[in-house]
Amino acid sequence: MLAVAAMLAPVMAAEPISAESFAKLPALSAKRLTGSLTAGYDSNYVGRGLVISHSVAEGDSSELVALKMNYDVGHKQQQWSVDSTIAYRMVSSGHTMYGPDPYSKLSEKQHIPARNVENEFVVMTALKYSGKYGHVSLGHEFVHGGLLGAFAKHFREQSASCVNEVFLETVYEPVKWVEIGHTLRLSFQGVQGWWFEPYVTFKAPIIGTPEHLKMAGLLTFAMSATANYFDEGHHANANGTQAFWIKLSTPYFVNKHFVVTPSVSFNWLGSGAQKAAHTSSLRQKTAMVGMEDPTLVPYRNFAVVAGVNCSYVF
Repeated sequence: MLAVAAMLAPVMAAEPISAESFAKLPALSAKRLTGSLTAGYDSNYVGRGLVISHSVAEGDSSELVALKMNYDVGHKQQQWSVDSTIAYRMVSSGHTMYGPDPYSKLSEKQHIPARNVENEFVVMTALKYSGKYGHVSLGHEFVHGGLLGAFAKHFREQSASCVNEVFLETVYEPVKWVEIGHTLRLSFQGVQGWWFEPYVTFKAPIIGTPEHLKMAGLLTFAMSATANYFDEGHHANANGTQAFWIKLSTPYFVNKHFVVTPSVSFNWLGSGAQKAAHTSSLRQKTAMVGMEDPTLVPYRNFAVVAGVNCSYVF
């Protein structure tokens, strides 16, 4: 929208574009396009730091494919760019939340219909400004399925598991080995409310030097929280802190085009997400018939998630 407004501004002001000013516009060029194609695997299905339980997803692991593209649109290279990401993530062994009802003693009135955690499809577009000490991105994200889609479809009774968000991402790098960032998201369709995702990442070369890097180490401390996102009328999370995690990644640069990144993260539930474990509908209903199953909760209170990504960079 910002780019369209900028293009239409001279027309709306009735000021013709001169040949001289037109010649100064950056020409379309494949050299301005960069990006990556990634295939990845995680030992658990994770959304916004929340590790989905086996009861919810009928499985543990998830697979990801993602295409990221960045196009330089500024007069000065590597300053203004349009970024886009298309990603698809699936659960390895199932999608049915809590699975089929395993408790025959539960009456039909007590039965809870299946609630699916569908495969996740994400489309993100943003305008980014990069400076000496970091960057700022303003963009839009469309999400179909996944954890956010389940919130929209099953707890907000939407016809489809779709969420639309706008976001503002700020990243500050005071020195080369520290990155401080925050993503502020506003969901306006499917679910309405705010997500906050601050983080701090420490970087260091493991093999090689910063100029000739072969393997790097990245240690990230992050959290997620919400405001005005969850209602008291359903059994999803309460607002407040949702998750905390510490993640160690070690990207290995095979060559200038191929990067392999193993990682491990330690994830804890925040106080808002812990509400879902206490108010789990199926857990409560099994307790009513004297068959309480404490595993029938949506998230793991603590989990270790291992993963690996393989990327082709162009």
